[in-house]
Amino acid sequence: MMFGKEYRDLADMLLNNERAKKFYNDLPQDVQQIITENGREIRTMSALRHFAKTAGKTED
Repeated sequence: MMFGKEYRDLADMLLNNERAKKFYNDLPQDVQQIITENGREIRTMSALRHFAKTAGKTED
């Protein structure tokens, strides 16, 4: 299972993991923007899901 695989950054993950790419593409544009800004910190699918979950909560 690729869930625990670590990548260099978000761009590397999106290039090499179709599941991550689909998950990212299904997110709202504003959430994608926040995730992209933090791309260097996102190296796992777990981190991607965490950022997606919390990104929407920061916009108040």
